[in-house]
Amino acid sequence: MTSNARWFGNWLTHLCSNPIGAMTAIALIALPQLLSTADAQDTTRLQNHILGIGNCPLWNPQSGEVCKHSLEKVVEALAPRVDSGPDHMHLLINEGASAAALKRKATELSNQLGERDRLIIYANLPLGLSEKEKDKDAPGYVLELWAEKKPESSVDAISSGTWISASAFAGMLHTIPAAEVILILDTNNSHAINMLLLDGHNVDLKERPEALVSSSGAGQVANYSADRTISLFAKHLALALQETDGSLLEIMSIAAAGTRQAAIPICAALMENLAQSGTQTANCAQIPEIHDPDDLLSRTMLVPLVESSPN
Repeated sequence: MTSNARWFGNWLTHLCSNPIGAMTAIALIALPQLLSTADAQDTTRLQNHILGIGNCPLWNPQSGEVCKHSLEKVVEALAPRVDSGPDHMHLLINEGASAAALKRKATELSNQLGERDRLIIYANLPLGLSEKEKDKDAPGYVLELWAEKKPESSVDAISSGTWISASAFAGMLHTIPAAEVILILDTNNSHAINMLLLDGHNVDLKERPEALVSSSGAGQVANYSADRTISLFAKHLALALQETDGSLLEIMSIAAAGTRQAAIPICAALMENLAQSGTQTANCAQIPEIHDPDDLLSRTMLVPLVESSPN
Protein backbone atom coordinates (compact mmCIF):
# COMPACT_ATOMS: atom_id res chain seq x y z
CA MET A 1 0.00 0.00 0.00
CA THR A 2 1.38 3.44 -0.87
CA SER A 3 1.74 6.14 1.75
CA ASN A 4 -1.12 8.16 0.15
CA ALA A 5 -3.44 5.15 0.19
CA ARG A 6 -2.42 4.36 3.83
CA TRP A 7 -3.10 7.97 4.82
CA PHE A 8 -6.51 7.95 3.15
CA GLY A 9 -7.41 4.64 4.86
CA ASN A 10 -6.43 5.98 8.29
CA TRP A 11 -8.32 9.22 7.67
CA LEU A 12 -11.43 7.30 6.57
CA THR A 13 -11.24 5.07 9.67
CA HIS A 14 -11.03 8.13 11.89
CA LEU A 15 -13.88 9.78 10.02
CA CYS A 16 -16.14 6.76 10.50
CA SER A 17 -15.54 6.67 14.27
CA ASN A 18 -18.55 8.94 14.84
CA PRO A 19 -22.04 8.98 13.24
CA ILE A 20 -21.68 12.30 11.47
CA GLY A 21 -18.30 11.33 10.13
CA ALA A 22 -19.65 8.00 8.92
CA MET A 23 -22.40 9.76 6.98
CA THR A 24 -19.80 12.08 5.44
CA ALA A 25 -17.65 9.11 4.42
CA ILE A 26 -20.58 7.35 2.78
CA ALA A 27 -21.40 10.52 0.85
CA LEU A 28 -17.79 10.85 -0.31
CA ILE A 29 -17.65 7.22 -1.41
CA ALA A 30 -20.97 7.54 -3.24
CA LEU A 31 -20.14 10.87 -4.90
CA PRO A 32 -18.28 9.47 -7.94
CA GLN A 33 -21.13 7.05 -8.59
CA LEU A 34 -23.70 9.86 -8.31
CA LEU A 35 -21.71 12.02 -10.69
CA SER A 36 -21.42 9.12 -13.09
CA THR A 37 -25.20 8.57 -12.93
CA ALA A 38 -25.82 12.26 -13.57
CA ASP A 39 -23.50 12.14 -16.56
CA ALA A 40 -25.39 9.09 -17.90
CA GLN A 41 -28.69 10.90 -17.48
CA ASP A 42 -27.31 13.89 -19.37
CA THR A 43 -26.54 11.66 -22.34
CA THR A 44 -30.24 10.77 -22.58
CA ARG A 45 -31.20 14.39 -23.11
CA LEU A 46 -31.80 14.56 -26.84
CA GLN A 47 -32.17 17.60 -29.08
CA ASN A 48 -35.56 17.43 -30.77
CA HIS A 49 -35.84 18.16 -34.49
CA ILE A 50 -39.18 18.50 -36.30
CA LEU A 51 -39.73 17.58 -39.94
CA GLY A 52 -43.15 18.76 -41.12
CA ILE A 53 -44.62 17.63 -44.46
CA GLY A 54 -47.88 19.18 -45.60
CA ASN A 55 -49.11 18.42 -49.10
CA CYS A 56 -52.53 18.84 -50.71
CA PRO A 57 -51.76 18.26 -54.41
CA LEU A 58 -53.70 20.07 -57.11
CA TRP A 59 -56.00 17.10 -57.81
CA ASN A 60 -56.88 16.74 -54.13
CA PRO A 61 -60.50 17.63 -53.18
CA GLN A 62 -59.19 19.89 -50.43
CA SER A 63 -57.44 23.19 -50.99
CA GLY A 64 -53.71 23.37 -50.41
CA GLU A 65 -54.49 25.76 -47.57
CA VAL A 66 -55.98 22.88 -45.56
CA CYS A 67 -52.74 20.91 -45.44
CA LYS A 68 -50.74 24.08 -44.84
CA HIS A 69 -53.04 25.05 -41.97
CA SER A 70 -52.93 21.56 -40.46
CA LEU A 71 -49.13 21.46 -40.59
CA GLU A 72 -48.65 24.94 -39.16
CA LYS A 73 -51.09 24.40 -36.27
CA VAL A 74 -49.39 21.17 -35.21
CA VAL A 75 -45.84 22.48 -35.54
CA GLU A 76 -46.64 25.76 -33.75
CA ALA A 77 -48.09 23.78 -30.85
CA LEU A 78 -45.45 21.04 -30.83
CA ALA A 79 -42.22 23.03 -31.16
CA PRO A 80 -42.25 24.81 -27.78
CA ARG A 81 -43.36 21.63 -25.99
CA VAL A 82 -40.30 19.70 -27.23
CA ASP A 83 -37.95 22.70 -27.07
CA SER A 84 -37.33 22.73 -30.81
CA GLY A 85 -36.35 26.20 -32.03
CA PRO A 86 -36.36 27.57 -35.60
CA ASP A 87 -32.95 26.06 -36.33
CA HIS A 88 -34.34 22.60 -35.65
CA MET A 89 -37.56 22.85 -37.67
CA HIS A 90 -37.77 21.71 -41.29
CA LEU A 91 -41.02 22.37 -43.17
CA LEU A 92 -41.97 21.07 -46.62
CA ILE A 93 -45.31 22.54 -47.73
CA ASN A 94 -47.25 21.92 -50.97
CA GLU A 95 -44.91 22.86 -53.85
CA GLY A 96 -42.03 22.49 -51.39
CA ALA A 97 -43.14 18.95 -50.56
CA SER A 98 -42.07 17.26 -53.78
CA ALA A 99 -40.30 13.91 -53.83
CA ALA A 100 -37.06 15.62 -54.84
CA ALA A 101 -37.35 18.10 -51.95
CA LEU A 102 -38.01 15.30 -49.47
CA LYS A 103 -34.98 13.34 -50.67
CA ARG A 104 -32.79 16.45 -50.36
CA LYS A 105 -34.06 17.08 -46.85
CA ALA A 106 -33.45 13.47 -45.84
CA THR A 107 -29.87 13.74 -47.12
CA GLU A 108 -29.40 16.99 -45.19
CA LEU A 109 -30.71 15.42 -41.98
CA SER A 110 -28.54 12.34 -42.53
CA ASN A 111 -25.51 14.61 -42.44
CA GLN A 112 -26.70 16.67 -39.47
CA LEU A 113 -28.30 14.32 -36.95
CA GLY A 114 -26.67 11.78 -34.70
CA GLU A 115 -26.83 10.01 -31.36
CA ARG A 116 -27.79 13.18 -29.47
CA ASP A 117 -30.84 13.91 -31.67
CA ARG A 118 -34.49 12.85 -31.82
CA LEU A 119 -36.43 13.33 -35.07
CA ILE A 120 -40.19 13.94 -34.86
CA ILE A 121 -42.00 13.83 -38.21
CA TYR A 122 -45.53 15.13 -38.78
CA ALA A 123 -46.74 14.29 -42.29
CA ASN A 124 -50.13 15.46 -43.59
CA LEU A 125 -50.50 14.13 -47.12
CA PRO A 126 -52.50 11.64 -49.22
CA LEU A 127 -51.53 8.01 -49.33
CA GLY A 128 -52.39 6.12 -52.49
CA LEU A 129 -52.80 2.38 -52.95
CA SER A 130 -50.03 0.95 -55.11
CA GLU A 131 -50.99 -1.06 -58.19
CA LYS A 132 -47.89 -3.21 -57.75
CA GLU A 133 -48.32 -6.55 -56.05
CA LYS A 134 -47.30 -6.35 -52.41
CA ASP A 135 -44.11 -8.03 -51.36
CA LYS A 136 -43.07 -9.04 -47.85
CA ASP A 137 -41.43 -5.66 -47.21
CA ALA A 138 -43.82 -3.17 -48.85
CA PRO A 139 -47.15 -2.22 -47.27
CA GLY A 140 -48.45 -1.44 -50.76
CA TYR A 141 -48.96 2.30 -50.36
CA VAL A 142 -47.34 5.37 -51.86
CA LEU A 143 -46.86 8.91 -50.60
CA GLU A 144 -48.62 11.19 -53.09
CA LEU A 145 -46.17 14.06 -53.02
CA TRP A 146 -46.47 17.32 -54.93
CA ALA A 147 -46.82 17.29 -58.71
CA GLU A 148 -48.33 19.69 -61.25
CA LYS A 149 -50.76 17.00 -62.40
CA LYS A 150 -51.81 13.60 -61.14
CA PRO A 151 -49.68 10.79 -62.58
CA GLU A 152 -51.38 8.14 -64.70
CA SER A 153 -50.61 5.45 -62.12
CA SER A 154 -48.63 4.93 -58.95
CA VAL A 155 -46.20 2.73 -60.89
CA ASP A 156 -45.50 5.60 -63.32
CA ALA A 157 -45.25 8.07 -60.43
CA ILE A 158 -42.70 5.96 -58.56
CA SER A 159 -40.63 5.12 -61.66
CA SER A 160 -40.47 8.81 -62.61
CA GLY A 161 -39.53 9.84 -59.07
CA THR A 162 -42.71 11.89 -58.60
CA TRP A 163 -44.04 9.82 -55.69
CA ILE A 164 -42.30 7.64 -53.11
CA SER A 165 -43.46 4.21 -51.98
CA ALA A 166 -44.15 3.82 -48.28
CA SER A 167 -41.41 1.22 -48.11
CA ALA A 168 -38.87 3.56 -49.73
CA PHE A 169 -39.92 6.30 -47.31
CA ALA A 170 -39.21 3.97 -44.38
CA GLY A 171 -35.83 3.14 -45.90
CA MET A 172 -35.13 6.86 -46.26
CA LEU A 173 -35.84 7.43 -42.56
CA HIS A 174 -33.43 4.64 -41.68
CA THR A 175 -30.60 6.50 -43.43
CA ILE A 176 -30.98 9.31 -40.87
CA PRO A 177 -28.81 8.35 -37.87
CA ALA A 178 -30.96 10.02 -35.20
CA ALA A 179 -31.07 8.25 -31.83
CA GLU A 180 -34.89 8.09 -31.88
CA VAL A 181 -37.60 8.65 -34.51
CA ILE A 182 -41.29 9.43 -34.05
CA LEU A 183 -43.52 9.44 -37.15
CA ILE A 184 -46.98 11.02 -36.93
CA LEU A 185 -48.81 10.19 -40.13
CA ASP A 186 -51.96 12.26 -40.69
CA THR A 187 -53.47 10.72 -43.80
CA ASN A 188 -56.40 12.41 -45.49
CA ASN A 189 -57.80 9.42 -47.38
CA SER A 190 -58.84 5.88 -46.52
CA HIS A 191 -55.50 4.15 -47.06
CA ALA A 192 -54.05 3.79 -43.57
CA ILE A 193 -50.45 2.68 -43.58
CA ASN A 194 -49.06 -0.55 -42.17
CA MET A 195 -48.18 0.16 -38.53
CA LEU A 196 -45.07 -2.01 -38.87
CA LEU A 197 -43.70 0.35 -41.53
CA LEU A 198 -40.62 1.35 -39.56
CA ASP A 199 -39.68 -1.61 -37.38
CA GLY A 200 -40.68 -4.20 -39.97
CA HIS A 201 -38.52 -2.81 -42.78
CA ASN A 202 -35.66 -4.91 -44.12
CA VAL A 203 -33.16 -2.11 -43.38
CA ASP A 204 -34.61 -1.50 -39.90
CA LEU A 205 -32.23 -0.05 -37.33
CA LYS A 206 -32.95 -2.77 -34.79
CA GLU A 207 -31.54 -0.95 -31.78
CA ARG A 208 -33.17 2.41 -32.45
CA PRO A 209 -36.43 3.23 -30.61
CA GLU A 210 -39.14 4.23 -33.10
CA ALA A 211 -42.83 5.04 -32.80
CA LEU A 212 -45.56 5.48 -35.40
CA VAL A 213 -48.91 7.22 -34.91
CA SER A 214 -51.56 7.02 -37.63
CA SER A 215 -54.52 9.39 -37.61
CA SER A 216 -56.91 6.61 -38.68
CA GLY A 217 -57.16 2.85 -38.62
CA ALA A 218 -56.78 0.51 -41.56
CA GLY A 219 -59.45 1.15 -44.19
CA GLN A 220 -60.80 4.24 -42.43
CA VAL A 221 -61.28 7.74 -43.76
CA ALA A 222 -59.33 10.45 -41.94
CA ASN A 223 -61.89 13.22 -41.58
CA TYR A 224 -61.58 16.97 -41.70
CA SER A 225 -63.01 19.27 -39.07
CA ALA A 226 -66.68 20.22 -39.38
CA ASP A 227 -65.73 23.52 -41.07
CA ARG A 228 -63.23 21.64 -43.32
CA THR A 229 -60.39 24.05 -42.60
CA ILE A 230 -58.07 21.56 -40.89
CA SER A 231 -57.65 17.82 -40.56
CA LEU A 232 -59.59 16.48 -37.59
CA PHE A 233 -56.57 14.80 -36.01
CA ALA A 234 -54.39 17.91 -36.45
CA LYS A 235 -57.05 19.97 -34.70
CA HIS A 236 -57.17 17.68 -31.68
CA LEU A 237 -53.41 17.13 -31.58
CA ALA A 238 -52.81 20.89 -31.48
CA LEU A 239 -55.45 21.29 -28.76
CA ALA A 240 -53.90 18.53 -26.64
CA LEU A 241 -50.45 20.11 -26.97
CA GLN A 242 -51.86 23.45 -25.81
CA GLU A 243 -53.73 22.05 -22.80
CA THR A 244 -51.95 18.95 -21.44
CA ASP A 245 -48.76 18.33 -19.48
CA GLY A 246 -46.91 15.06 -19.27
CA SER A 247 -45.54 12.75 -21.92
CA LEU A 248 -46.04 12.64 -25.66
CA LEU A 249 -47.99 9.41 -25.17
CA GLU A 250 -50.53 11.27 -23.03
CA ILE A 251 -50.82 13.93 -25.73
CA MET A 252 -51.36 11.34 -28.48
CA SER A 253 -53.89 9.40 -26.41
CA ILE A 254 -55.94 12.54 -25.71
CA ALA A 255 -55.75 13.60 -29.38
CA ALA A 256 -56.82 10.12 -30.48
CA ALA A 257 -59.79 10.07 -28.08
CA GLY A 258 -60.86 13.58 -29.13
CA THR A 259 -60.59 12.68 -32.81
CA ARG A 260 -62.60 9.49 -32.36
CA GLN A 261 -65.41 11.29 -30.54
CA ALA A 262 -65.53 14.30 -32.87
CA ALA A 263 -65.64 12.03 -35.92
CA ILE A 264 -68.98 10.50 -34.90
CA PRO A 265 -71.29 13.40 -35.93
CA ILE A 266 -69.04 14.33 -38.87
CA CYS A 267 -69.16 10.75 -40.12
CA ALA A 268 -72.96 10.55 -39.64
CA ALA A 269 -73.48 13.64 -41.80
CA LEU A 270 -71.05 12.33 -44.43
CA MET A 271 -72.78 8.95 -44.58
CA GLU A 272 -76.16 10.64 -45.00
CA ASN A 273 -74.90 12.81 -47.86
CA LEU A 274 -73.30 9.83 -49.59
CA ALA A 275 -76.46 7.76 -49.24
CA GLN A 276 -78.59 10.55 -50.75
CA SER A 277 -76.24 10.89 -53.70
CA GLY A 278 -76.08 7.15 -54.27
CA THR A 279 -72.32 7.13 -53.69
CA GLN A 280 -70.71 4.14 -52.04
CA THR A 281 -70.31 4.79 -48.34
CA ALA A 282 -66.88 4.86 -46.74
CA ASN A 283 -65.70 3.82 -43.29
CA CYS A 284 -65.38 7.25 -41.67
CA ALA A 285 -65.42 6.04 -38.06
CA GLN A 286 -61.95 7.42 -37.41
CA ILE A 287 -59.92 5.66 -34.72
CA PRO A 288 -56.25 6.75 -34.60
CA GLU A 289 -53.66 4.06 -33.88
CA ILE A 290 -50.48 4.23 -31.80
CA HIS A 291 -47.62 1.78 -32.40
CA ASP A 292 -44.91 2.24 -29.77
CA PRO A 293 -43.15 -1.04 -28.97
CA ASP A 294 -40.20 0.75 -27.31
CA ASP A 295 -42.34 2.97 -25.03
CA LEU A 296 -40.69 5.91 -26.72
CA LEU A 297 -43.73 8.19 -26.48
CA SER A 298 -44.15 7.63 -22.75
CA ARG A 299 -40.46 8.44 -22.19
CA THR A 300 -40.65 11.64 -24.25
CA MET A 301 -41.60 14.23 -21.65
CA LEU A 302 -42.83 17.65 -22.74
CA VAL A 303 -41.79 21.08 -21.53
CA PRO A 304 -44.44 22.14 -18.97
CA LEU A 305 -47.05 24.50 -20.37
CA VAL A 306 -46.09 27.43 -18.12
CA GLU A 307 -42.46 27.18 -19.20
CA SER A 308 -43.30 26.73 -22.87
CA SER A 309 -45.71 29.70 -23.07
CA PRO A 310 -44.29 32.70 -24.97
CA ASN A 311 -43.50 35.78 -22.88
